[in-house]
Amino acid sequence: MKKIEIIGLQTIPLIEPGNDLAEIILDALNREKLSLVNGDILLIAQTIVSKSTGMIKDLREIIPSKKALELNEKIAPKMRAKDLPEKSPELIECILRESKKILKAEHVIITETNHGFICANAGIDKSNVKGESKITVLPKNPDKEAEKIRMHLEKKTNKKIAVIITDSFGRPFRNGSVGVAIGISGMNPLLDKRGHVDLFGYKLQSTIIAQADNLAAAASLMMGESNEGIPVVLMRGYNFIWKEKSRIDSLLRKEEEDLFRINESLENVKEILKSRRSYKIEFSDQHVNKKIIENCIEIARWAPNAHNAQPWRYIVLEKNETRIKLINQMNEKLKKDLKREGKSQEFINNKINKTRFNFIEAPYLILPCLDKKDLEKYHDSERDQKEFIMAVQSVSNSITYFLLALHAKNLAACWYCAPLFAQEIIKETLNLPSSYLPLAFITIGYPKKEIKAPSRKDLTEILFYSEHFKKR
Repeated sequence: MKKIEIIGLQTIPLIEPGNDLAEIILDALNREKLSLVNGDILLIAQTIVSKSTGMIKDLREIIPSKKALELNEKIAPKMRAKDLPEKSPELIECILRESKKILKAEHVIITETNHGFICANAGIDKSNVKGESKITVLPKNPDKEAEKIRMHLEKKTNKKIAVIITDSFGRPFRNGSVGVAIGISGMNPLLDKRGHVDLFGYKLQSTIIAQADNLAAAASLMMGESNEGIPVVLMRGYNFIWKEKSRIDSLLRKEEEDLFRINESLENVKEILKSRRSYKIEFSDQHVNKKIIENCIEIARWAPNAHNAQPWRYIVLEKNETRIKLINQMNEKLKKDLKREGKSQEFINNKINKTRFNFIEAPYLILPCLDKKDLEKYHDSERDQKEFIMAVQSVSNSITYFLLALHAKNLAACWYCAPLFAQEIIKETLNLPSSYLPLAFITIGYPKKEIKAPSRKDLTEILFYSEHFKKR
């Protein structure tokens, strides 16, 4: 009769930093009159591995970064709305430190940990840790810890076994958490069934089983999630091929193959579209890497455009004398134009001062231009004018892509139309080709403050179907 036994070790004591888990497990086996045999699998809860290796943090000793404070402000209302306990800035800071990237921050923070695991809160655990302010973080190298325990036990018992370190993760599209493997030694985490045949003789072509996760999930039924006090489970009867060297990362799906991650990216695009703001106030003094600007312009190249002409040109104006000279000359023209319109000196000064500081002091000032030599030529002026309008629309599309790319890089920016009123001055001062037509300024830098969202018209005010305009 085929059977698998799941035996929880009930006499594992509370674990302290520096404890030898292998010896503690051997002692528990002896107390419970158990001994290891070849082919046994020991499944060990992450919490006690983290405790034994000193992966315990005291939130009172954590200083939150600016990003942690911003995330706290963003998610706190969402957690209150879900009636969930709020995450302190100190806890969020720990999550950031244990993560490669934040994938989603709503009422829960979904991250990619430094190991590559996708999970909530970077796998940080508050449960079963003594002390209100204490938490455990994932072991730095779970595979190494599993191997260390396995080799110690094998040396003492002369038995070939496997060791799996487990944790509990939530899953996309399903409620509830399940046990998963985060570290392994002595067996392959995957069981490749390709080439085997099913009951009807059909050859399996794509079946690969996450056997380590299956075993971890089974063990979690015995371990529990609260006060069961069973952090180590002995599993006996599962037939596996013993393997000296193994790595848990073979369970991790590549980002480009991860359909869920792609959907997450779409959510990020939605967040970027709704959260971008025009930033018209003073920037912080944080340095802006030129490579980031170049990367964002690279993205702007992919905007939709008429005939695929790509008529946009981006002129980068760094902080130097040329920029100051250009802004001064543009302001002189603006003064004359406003005086001719009969504006007061106070009005003129306010108008100039409103933008002058950022035009001169922004870490970067970008001048998008339309290159007229990319326009198609027609035999009548009306079609030429339509071609020009399409080119302006194309450059505008590219600028929109550029602004969104900047926002995704946490840079603030604003689109100004001042160059439209001083095109010849700009071309002469910067010695631009005659075919270049300056269309805008984009100021760029890191924000000092958060800009509130402007009001938007209701969808019913801007969305109409053709039936609406039929004669009544």
